[in-house]
Amino acid sequence: MSALPVLVAPPGPHGVAAYARAVAADVRVLDPAVRVVTPDDLTDLPAGTPLHVHVTDRMWGTSPEEATDRFTALARRHPVTVTLHDVPQESDGERNRPRRRAFYAAVAREARAVAVNSVHERDLLAEEGVWDGPVEVVPLPVPSVTGGEAPRPDGTIGVLGYFYPGKGHDEALAAAIAAGITRMTVLGRASDGHAADLDSFVRRAADAGVEVEVTGWLDDDEMAARARAVAVPVIAHRHVSASGSLASWIGWGRRPIAVRNRYVDEMDALRPGTLHAVAPEDLAAAVRAAADDPDATWHGIHPVPVGPADVARAYVSWWQALDAPARGVVGNRWDRVAGLEPDPPRVSVIVTHYAQPEELARTLAALAAQDHPADRLEIVVADDGSPEAPVVPDGVRLVRQDDRGFRAAAARNLGVTASTGDVLCFLDADTTPEPGYVRALSRLPALLPEAVTVGRRRHADLSGVPPTVPVSEAGPTRELSEPAWLRDEYARSGNLLRADDRSYRYVIGAVSACTRAFFDEVGGFDETYTTYGGEDWEWVHRAWQAGAILAHVPEAVAWHDGPDWSGRDLDRAREGNRQTLRLATDIPVAGSAGRGLLPAVPDLVVHLTGEHSDAAVFLCVDALLGAFPRATVVLDAPPSTAALASDPRVRSGAVPDGRVIWRLDRPVLVDDAGALAARLSALGQGEEGWVEVRAADGTPLGTASARRARRRAQRWGARVGFTAGELVASGVHVVRDEPHLEAWVGGWGGLERFT
Repeated sequence: MSALPVLVAPPGPHGVAAYARAVAADVRVLDPAVRVVTPDDLTDLPAGTPLHVHVTDRMWGTSPEEATDRFTALARRHPVTVTLHDVPQESDGERNRPRRRAFYAAVAREARAVAVNSVHERDLLAEEGVWDGPVEVVPLPVPSVTGGEAPRPDGTIGVLGYFYPGKGHDEALAAAIAAGITRMTVLGRASDGHAADLDSFVRRAADAGVEVEVTGWLDDDEMAARARAVAVPVIAHRHVSASGSLASWIGWGRRPIAVRNRYVDEMDALRPGTLHAVAPEDLAAAVRAAADDPDATWHGIHPVPVGPADVARAYVSWWQALDAPARGVVGNRWDRVAGLEPDPPRVSVIVTHYAQPEELARTLAALAAQDHPADRLEIVVADDGSPEAPVVPDGVRLVRQDDRGFRAAAARNLGVTASTGDVLCFLDADTTPEPGYVRALSRLPALLPEAVTVGRRRHADLSGVPPTVPVSEAGPTRELSEPAWLRDEYARSGNLLRADDRSYRYVIGAVSACTRAFFDEVGGFDETYTTYGGEDWEWVHRAWQAGAILAHVPEAVAWHDGPDWSGRDLDRAREGNRQTLRLATDIPVAGSAGRGLLPAVPDLVVHLTGEHSDAAVFLCVDALLGAFPRATVVLDAPPSTAALASDPRVRSGAVPDGRVIWRLDRPVLVDDAGALAARLSALGQGEEGWVEVRAADGTPLGTASARRARRRAQRWGARVGFTAGELVASGVHVVRDEPHLEAWVGGWGGLERFT
């Protein structure tokens, strides 16, 4: 990041708000220039200002749904990094758990990057189906240990924090009773809505012979004094996200008895010697032993590992590391890096040329006037066999190939081979850039290795304009009409922010850029394209399917000398048909391939795994192909019935690399494919790249994945870059082992005959 984010620090007593304020103060010690604001200040910040916020649903709205709306509105105005607190888990209950999951999933999806306070919470996010993208772990800090001698123990067992069911008070009470301790201190007050629960707890304790004191809210000094005085500090949460009370106990010098769970074990390993971790069944014995040996409840470690300054440095390092945020960009959301400026990348501009010396001279002069640092800019002219070798200035590299007809694809590949830059910009000799072109077009690839950018190609009659005249002056005075189909699509799609499988058509090769690493991975331009047009679209489609992030950069302006298709003696209808026929094979997606013909590479592949009865497999495959006639169904074993073996859409063995692959774990009947078809069609085109499909009764059926999501997962070694969703398909039903096939093929009988 060019600067650290503005830190949002809410007021109020909520523990997350207090933590946000503490982190902000510690970060400002490292960098006093960091700005800290309250939520009320956000309306005064310019759109695009990077923010960091601490998130729990209860701080963002009166309901998870209201919280979702508020956070989404903020994230669409600002690039936001988040620390998630109180992560959803089983203890939320069946009513609130799905709603909280939905909120946290929306936050993770909309955020630029996500942090939590423990590996345990990171695992919870994945286990709860909230987020399986990258997550930074920044532990809760433990402040310096309070000095002074240990006070005389007051004979009580103490539990710290807001009272609510599941906080561990009942477990601590049971341990006190079993250990013969008759007094207990609740350090805090009832959580909102749980005052009656606390009153009931106090009465139950009294009935069992244990006197309970509830301190209510105390300021920091009072709380530290009372916590240091209790005889036996206990942490017995049944369900925990991250525990501020555990960190507080340790910060006061105490060594609390903590009932083991995944989080406690993680903190015990992080700060050895500061906890006494016990199994639930051993809690009472540990409490009795601690009461008999008060010194065992003090850890004596100073400083405690991972203090506030360590946490502040961890946050700063994380934010700074987001200079290369590709793993954190979801779908095509290049807007998540709005306002970020990379260090100027090493750029190679590949200028494709054939017998246009005047246009080439103008373009090379314009490249010499770029505002991108000259020592990080390389120009390579790739000549497609001009009758005479072009003349290029000193410092410009020239490579040539034989004249064997129109071979722009091969010329571009030749230019790339001769170049050395980390970002590749492609220009044609008759397309002259304005001074800020290279800087603007290379920004996103420098930030996002998968970005493929396209500039704005304007048109003008530049004949006779000397190379020394800036094109930004000459172009507007001689401007020709700009293709409306391009202009309209850029407006409709938000400059390709809302790209889809057919957006390759709006990336013009003569004004495009990408990283060398991504170009090499995708593979160069297809050199079998030897007539005008199509080679750039085919490459961009391949790049998109490999997980590319497409963006139109309107401020990267280059002027084409003449109107669209200028200077080419072409029958446009014939050439358009030729190009369509070629691309129908190479780009097998809806709207580009034929409407009835089977594509060379299937759009949808359904992989039915495992062994099943012949009848169940027959019905399943027949129903699937009835619902998805152009799909390919792959079985683990060769089809055992002639009816299946004779259909070319049914095969076994290797699974083709379909645009969408649905791994189907059991045979199903599809009687209404509407919702399922819509979800599969959209998969990988927006932010969702994986979807767990369930039958109408909720039975898990397997996962569908988009090729774009699979490619990013392979590239980064994790399921990043796309969200994972779930679909309960009301029209899909699990088939029983021996469905009634006569009824199926005859078209009579209800679902009960098959499922």
